[in-house]
Amino acid sequence: MVRKNGVTEDILIVGDKVDIVSEDGQVYRSMIEDRIDDGPFLVSLPHRKGRYMNVNQDDAVYVVFYRAGGRYIAQMKILALEKRGAIRYMWLIQETKAQRNQRREAFRLPVTIGVIVYENDENFEPNDLYDDLGEVSEEEPVDPIAELVVLDTVTSRDISLKGIAISSKKVYNVDDEYFLGIDLDNNSEIIGGFVRIKKNPTIILRAVVRRCIPLNENKINHVGFQFLEESKEASERIARYVLIEQQKQIKSQRGLS
Repeated sequence: MVRKNGVTEDILIVGDKVDIVSEDGQVYRSMIEDRIDDGPFLVSLPHRKGRYMNVNQDDAVYVVFYRAGGRYIAQMKILALEKRGAIRYMWLIQETKAQRNQRREAFRLPVTIGVIVYENDENFEPNDLYDDLGEVSEEEPVDPIAELVVLDTVTSRDISLKGIAISSKKVYNVDDEYFLGIDLDNNSEIIGGFVRIKKNPTIILRAVVRRCIPLNENKINHVGFQFLEESKEASERIARYVLIEQQKQIKSQRGLS
């Protein structure tokens, strides 16, 4: 257990800024206001655009906090809701030990989702496709995705905010650039070893190959891509997806599902 300036890293303390994550994956910013001995935490009920987080007594939430050594997440239960003047609060009791991820692994998630590798096209601008959090614009009169050349349709090995790894029979050269269409909405199916994505990918990002490593005698390669786009919308969509899936894995590992 690591200590930083006398503080145990995996223990929440008063004044910590935290992310409160509801079971449906909505993320809100808040702060630890108080604590009763080693028991319940008092947290200001977070809100966004004037609307408070929709929670009830006995609901489960996840609290995410950060230390120099990495990112921690713990499941908590809402013991009570209260109002003090114009401010609303909730009392939380921690139900699971905080799980730590190393900073470099903080958002890496082992997952199998559909990925389309497109030929690099200098005239294609993926940021123009999205209105909010990666949704394809309904106002786009022509589908620019249809103009891209598909080179590979495969499944992922893992994903993070910085990149994605895939399994492919194709050999990729390090430093070559492509566009990647990533199916975060699970519209993929695998039939006879072939991957089919039923709709347009959730997000499309420009990426560069950082490694291509043969995995076995079947000539399957582990290909690692680094994202080159700086799209806030795409990053938020990936972060939200990874956080939700990490919560599911933690619940499954601890028998909480």
